[in-house]
Amino acid sequence: MVGLEFGHRLGLPAALSGLPLSPLVPRYQELVVHQRTLGLRHFGEVLIPHGGSLRVLDGVYVRRAARSWRRVDTEELRRLQADRAGAEVLLRRLAELHGRNPMALRQVLLYQLIEILQHHPQGGRTATAVSLGIDPGEAAALVHAARVRLRLDPRQRTAAEDLEDAWERGRLRRAARLAAELPTDGGQDPYLERRLACIAARVRETDAVLDSARQFEREGEAEAAGDRYLHAIRLAGDCPRAIRGLIHTSRPAGGSPSGLSVDLTAESVTLAWPVDTGHVSWRIIRLTRGTEQRPASLTEINGQTEDGAALDHQPPVGHEVRYAVFPLGDGVIAGPPLVSRALLVAPEVSGLRTADGRARVEATWAQPPKAVGVSVELTGPDGRTSEVDAPHCGFTAHGLRTGEHHLRVSCRYLTVDGSEVKSPGVRARVTVHPWPSPVLQLTAMAQAGCVRFSWTGGEGADVRLVEWPGDAPAPGTELPGPLSKLPASLPWKQASAGLVPPPGTIARVTAVAVLGERAVAGPGVRVEAPAPATALTVERIGEGLARVFFEWPKNVRQVTVVREQDDHCDEHRVTRTVFLREGLHIPVGPTEAHIRAIPTARTANATVVSPACAEAVLPADIAIAYCVRSSARRPLRRKPSTVRVTLSSPPGQPATDLPEFVLVARNDDARCPVRPRHPADGTTVLRLSGEELHRAGTIEREIAAGACRTPYALRGFLLGGRAASIRLEEPSPTTLVVR
Repeated sequence: MVGLEFGHRLGLPAALSGLPLSPLVPRYQELVVHQRTLGLRHFGEVLIPHGGSLRVLDGVYVRRAARSWRRVDTEELRRLQADRAGAEVLLRRLAELHGRNPMALRQVLLYQLIEILQHHPQGGRTATAVSLGIDPGEAAALVHAARVRLRLDPRQRTAAEDLEDAWERGRLRRAARLAAELPTDGGQDPYLERRLACIAARVRETDAVLDSARQFEREGEAEAAGDRYLHAIRLAGDCPRAIRGLIHTSRPAGGSPSGLSVDLTAESVTLAWPVDTGHVSWRIIRLTRGTEQRPASLTEINGQTEDGAALDHQPPVGHEVRYAVFPLGDGVIAGPPLVSRALLVAPEVSGLRTADGRARVEATWAQPPKAVGVSVELTGPDGRTSEVDAPHCGFTAHGLRTGEHHLRVSCRYLTVDGSEVKSPGVRARVTVHPWPSPVLQLTAMAQAGCVRFSWTGGEGADVRLVEWPGDAPAPGTELPGPLSKLPASLPWKQASAGLVPPPGTIARVTAVAVLGERAVAGPGVRVEAPAPATALTVERIGEGLARVFFEWPKNVRQVTVVREQDDHCDEHRVTRTVFLREGLHIPVGPTEAHIRAIPTARTANATVVSPACAEAVLPADIAIAYCVRSSARRPLRRKPSTVRVTLSSPPGQPATDLPEFVLVARNDDARCPVRPRHPADGTTVLRLSGEELHRAGTIEREIAAGACRTPYALRGFLLGGRAASIRLEEPSPTTLVVR
């Protein structure tokens, strides 16, 4: 069938020989991403000008005008970069491929065109190839090539496109696995055939080196074995046997530090190692110990930094891992690694805090997000260990003995195979101290200006009565030391009947039971000791009323005035604003009254320590009345004026200690005499003792005719005794002028 070999009838011998089964260029997927971003079916479309076409039989050519073909080379690609706005990245990548291998553009373009035609519904028609931008003179040959070229399934196509990447990066084992996916008749693509041969040869060489390394290791020659493993890694950078062997021979003996430290956090592992100025990049491998259900594995960790630190963001939870950091030179492992200690990926709880209480222990923590639960072991002073049920954030264990307790908090994790693994646990020690017995009930009783407190509970404890500066803690609240945090005991004066609260006190007194450096808050009671009213005075103002005066007590909103009179008692409450604005008037009878001013407590349900109330006595309404009857004038003779003085008092109210009544005359103005202003302001024309008034009740006396020169004005006064509490009833001033 030599006469029917492809290209023979076209007059182009071997023009399309060696059709590619693989693009065989590194980072091919990156190139595909760039062209698809531009909406291109194949990268050749970025080379074709408007109305132009492509030739691909013996190279990549672009027609820019009639009968004018231009080979796509470095110069053409550079010109296109300046001409095709938005396609610079793709064109730079094509220029890079061309500079690496002048045949690469043709090989990749043929690979893409054949793939398109093989998957196109009308890929067997010449017009389809022309629609892709192919020159009509080569369209039939290209369609024929797509028809006879072996079709790759998706798995084979992936292997063909990724093969060169694995080879370039030194991933020999991956390259060998990809090569095994490709068709066995790869001789249709000589370039691919040569690559597969190179891969097979290097695999054989690597296996031989590994066998010799294993032999050295069996003979105890760790250093020689390490050199052979390092050589094997340089041949096959992804060979698990070589990596494990080099790590094993590089681990420090006796568990001595290697310089690579690992630190487990809640969601990652932090690695740190000393920076070697001879290496600017590193390769980090994580080794995961195998289990019955899951074999051991190697994982490369990305994201490492150049300053000797890295993070593993997704360590396998619940598994034991070890890390190895390889120095790189030109992208290839250049020496033995730094190997870390074995690390169980089971993060511990954070922020563990413990506290003791009355026969109990409390603990709180923050649980890592990937933990499925927490287990707590509590060992008491007697050495017995018990499991404690614990939610995700903390626990409280009751009924514990006094003494030192040991606590271990472990996190539980589920592995990929479904088994449960516990973290080593965070340990803590907490001592359960003796706590005081709390005060159960507190009562307060006011008596004799004092308050006496009594309580139940608090046995064996020092019970202190305190006033909290803010809200008092609830009864039963435990108050750990130091005791300097507690308020001082009440500074009230001690009397025989109890404690004397200062006037104006409004306090909530709380009982606190204290034992050593620990205390327990107890119940509280409210105590109020209002400030007293002072300077109480009462006076009658007529019409059955009396005016009450006193000094308003500080911090008191209301005062109750109590009147006791004729075996009857009534109360009158007045607020401060009303009292200061209007005063206080209370109804009174004519008999003697006892008046008291009592401040009213401001708080409800409080024990009120009443102050010494202000008291005053309003005397009975006793009055002394007088009147003057002037005599009629007669020729040659004048009869003296008569003064009548009358004592009146309520029935049953003895008028004792009565004042003296004096009548004073003044005659300094002949036309209009001025009334005397006080007892010494004139001439005394009449004097009656209180005893005389008490015996007689009413007394009439004449004013001697020559007692004072007429005309004169008279006025009566009360002197001595209870003069201030006796009402003097005076007649009209006009009747007191004698002419």
